[in-house]
Amino acid sequence: MEVRFDMPNLMLQAIPVLEALVQQGFEAVFVGGCVRDTAMGLPIKDVDIATSARPEQVMSIFPRCIPTGLQHGTVTVLHDGGSYEVTTFRTESEYEKHRRPLQVEFIDRLDGDLLRRDLTINAMAMNAAGELYDPFRGLNDLKNRTIRCVGDADARFQEDALRMLRTIRFASQFEFTIAHTTWRALVRHRELLRHIAMERVHAELDRMIGGAHPGRALHLLAASKLLRYTGTVLPAAEKLAQVDPSYSELDKLNDPDARYAALLLAEGITLSDAEETLKALRLPTQKMNAILSVLFVQFAMNQLNQQSGLRLVWTSTVLQYGEEASRRWLSIVVWNQKHHLHDQKNLFDKWLDAMPAMTLKQLNLNGKQLAEELQRVTGNWTGLMLKRLLLEVALDKLPNEKDLLLKQAQIWNAEDQ
Repeated sequence: MEVRFDMPNLMLQAIPVLEALVQQGFEAVFVGGCVRDTAMGLPIKDVDIATSARPEQVMSIFPRCIPTGLQHGTVTVLHDGGSYEVTTFRTESEYEKHRRPLQVEFIDRLDGDLLRRDLTINAMAMNAAGELYDPFRGLNDLKNRTIRCVGDADARFQEDALRMLRTIRFASQFEFTIAHTTWRALVRHRELLRHIAMERVHAELDRMIGGAHPGRALHLLAASKLLRYTGTVLPAAEKLAQVDPSYSELDKLNDPDARYAALLLAEGITLSDAEETLKALRLPTQKMNAILSVLFVQFAMNQLNQQSGLRLVWTSTVLQYGEEASRRWLSIVVWNQKHHLHDQKNLFDKWLDAMPAMTLKQLNLNGKQLAEELQRVTGNWTGLMLKRLLLEVALDKLPNEKDLLLKQAQIWNAEDQ
């Protein structure tokens, strides 16, 4: 152990777990992201522990355990209100399909366990006293703001191709530079990404696009051309690889779904290509629909022919695709100064805020009341007339009051006879 750090509360609370293992004659240390972030002075989200104790030995020491992943040597220890993943030191044999090790072998040495990890900044350990063990000079790379593979970069990427995306994610997250040898190996082996499940690709992209520096991530993805080699083809990948300078400002869009939509609104990406790209990434249905709704708003607003129809088209679009999608689209228009409707952003915002009702539920009239007043049997006409009334209310041409809504409905009903 070389350098000592003050540990955050989450790690301090876990020290009794380390001490219990050490008292039984085993080595036990903190590893992974909690060590890296502590060394960087960043808040930590969780705590991972590695030990020379075998899983069955861990379970014999702690009365409350969950056998989370015994085949990989992981036991979740429940202690004093906290849960901690405790994993046995291990090495990994030849990897299957450039993703998963064919066999895991438990070992007694910490060095061997750290050697199997992806990046030097993730291959540090810390004991209960806060002393850092850093055989691969991860702390030096942190100080130099460098992302570097542990040992042979070619071997690390060939073992697990997901590490290429992780390399780019960490480089963008921390605004670090990727070491030349690591970058060259990434480009050399980028075709191996096709072996990675699209759900895992999506998970990494989500962290990049939703992270603090999405523009940097997109720049690195474009420079490496990595997204051209996914297992399922991403139709929008080629256009996304042509990095627009505005992407560097993507972090100014606070909503991750708006960021996805902004990217897919790039020139040359069709609605069909955008939808197929989201499907290929295995996005959850709700998230995919939320993003596509923003694209549909854009498509609807592209139908504008003249200034006089601006409010009508905007209001009709809001009613069709909803307030949430419309506000996301508007945030993109505000963000993108090159957008052809950027100069109208204040009008859109004003009209949206002024809409007394945007859904049929918000209309102070329902289908049953409408049918009773007009002495007609409910049918398709009911919904159509309610939507017509909602548009008039949203355009601020008709107050959202039951009596006035019924009066207008009577006028239209008489005209239709």
